[in-house]
Amino acid sequence: MKKTYGWAGNVLHVDLTNGKVEKIPTSDYKPEEFIGGVGLNAKIFWELGCPEVGAYDPDNPLIISAGPLTGIYGPFGRAEVGSISPQCYPDELYTYSGFGGMFPAEMKYTGYDSIFVTGKAEKPVFLSIVDDEVKVKDANELWGMDTFDTQQKLMTDEPGSSNLVIGPAGENLSRIAVILNETECAAGQGGFGAVMGSKNLKAISAKGTGRINIADPNSFMDLIKLIVEENKKSKTAVNFRAPLFATPEIQNGFQDRYYKKQYGCYGCPQQCHSIHEVKDIGRGGLSCANGFYWFFSDKPEDIWEANILSQKLGINTFETALFFPHLLMASYVRGILKSNKVRDDLGLPVPRWLGGTDSNHEFLTVLLGKIANGEKPYSEGTARFIEYYKDKLEFGRELMAVYKELSTVNGYHVHYINNLGGELHKAVDTRDPYNSCHDYLNQDTENPHIHNEAMDHFGLPTFEQSQTVDMNKTDYQRVDNTTAWVQDNQSLKNSLPVCEWFSTPKNFHNSPQMDLRVFESRMLSVVTGLDIDTSSLAETGERITNLLRAIMVKRENRTRESDTLNEPYFKKAVTMNMVQTGPIDKDKFEQLKDRFYQLRGWDVRTGQPTRAKLEELGLNDVADELTKVGRLR
Repeated sequence: MKKTYGWAGNVLHVDLTNGKVEKIPTSDYKPEEFIGGVGLNAKIFWELGCPEVGAYDPDNPLIISAGPLTGIYGPFGRAEVGSISPQCYPDELYTYSGFGGMFPAEMKYTGYDSIFVTGKAEKPVFLSIVDDEVKVKDANELWGMDTFDTQQKLMTDEPGSSNLVIGPAGENLSRIAVILNETECAAGQGGFGAVMGSKNLKAISAKGTGRINIADPNSFMDLIKLIVEENKKSKTAVNFRAPLFATPEIQNGFQDRYYKKQYGCYGCPQQCHSIHEVKDIGRGGLSCANGFYWFFSDKPEDIWEANILSQKLGINTFETALFFPHLLMASYVRGILKSNKVRDDLGLPVPRWLGGTDSNHEFLTVLLGKIANGEKPYSEGTARFIEYYKDKLEFGRELMAVYKELSTVNGYHVHYINNLGGELHKAVDTRDPYNSCHDYLNQDTENPHIHNEAMDHFGLPTFEQSQTVDMNKTDYQRVDNTTAWVQDNQSLKNSLPVCEWFSTPKNFHNSPQMDLRVFESRMLSVVTGLDIDTSSLAETGERITNLLRAIMVKRENRTRESDTLNEPYFKKAVTMNMVQTGPIDKDKFEQLKDRFYQLRGWDVRTGQPTRAKLEELGLNDVADELTKVGRLR
């Protein structure tokens, strides 16, 4: 058998309806062209025919893919989930969500680059993978357990295993249910925990004794030493290690009393997760969105309790700590939502920030309980919650208007800093893309400007020649270039994978040697043994982006008309996180789309890829299929 480098060599397909287990060579999915992660997921989904089914249909595949860099030392310990999302609104779209922790590496050590699950089991099951032994096992004992207890039980039964699990929210098909590994590493956006629940799949347990072969170990270690040194210089790395607990006073007080240690995904030198333990509440990790409960309280113990409860129940904290409370708070401040209506019409306790006297603890406990128990409309996510009440309450349509200011596209809450490049990216994507697009932010200089370094594919060949564009001003020039580069880079980062928090463009200082695209191509080359330069890697990113677009076109008939934002963004300035976006001139935005489509090589009238572009990227079969179904002109 030919020795493989980087890739584990196999893809696992499990059909839960009939219990069939199939091992497929990774080479069948052209990994040298689609790499892994998001790219491999897209290739598998395309080969499955892009099923036009609902999120909870047994034929909706749940695909989990690592990349060739996963499982080795460095900031690569991630995987991506791809599936038809129950969270996307108003339509259930094929989309993606990433996660880290230990599971991605462990999956590769069992010999698999990817696992995709189809069908539905008759009763609760979990998937056990111990090297070559793959079994579908009874999970009745696990069903109803929270995510922490489930992992503990599986690790007790199979010491050394790493486990990807759902909680009660996933079991009860909450559209904002997550898939969790460890205590805080979650595929959060997308509602993929509910996809697992719809298949009666409680967990995937992996334990492997294999290894990842590296083609050029000496050059690999030279690169690792270099990135470790670069990382020490970066403010970004330091900032990402701190828990996101409101004011410095609250954050520092919490750290002083409850901090235990730093923790990272498998093999990562950055160690950006902070582990804390609060007596009578619990121990867990804190990173990014699960710290945002500070909006509810200035008492860190309350914040921590909400975080731990959300993680145990398997709920998307970006929805419950940001989107839903922002909606209620904004509606209350504007006089749309009265305190008594929160209890009488929405069925929730009334905390002080909504003019009531109930505790934040009571409000969150009731809300999270309703979501985890599958109680509609709470478990449907914020967008569908508002849709449910839109015509049932006298102020329902006013709530919908507030919702549209807080969500630009597809039912996702606005994320971090809004700017024109980010808004264009959102308009052409299936979800909020900021989980892997911090390229729009310059974290190190503590301002929201993007540095367009390494835009060689679009006419800016070197780090030194790059320029700064203020993306928060409504400046429509060069935004098309920026958005296209970031979109392709997102495809690459989520396919190699390289952790987003490590690979923001200004994280590296020793340019051009550590220019982001140069680093990615060098690392992929020394690990896989393939001869990959920056140009070919850029083309790979573009290929993956175009395949994702082709999926949208084939399955969802995505057109130019679909590539838009909620109407308030075209009518007035919207302020979020102290940064103002807009108003966006709709005519100029349409002209911006013209330039973006032209740059992409897509049809300007439809926004769909052209045959010429697809064939240029080696996607001839994709062009033929789109022609066959009448979606390519």
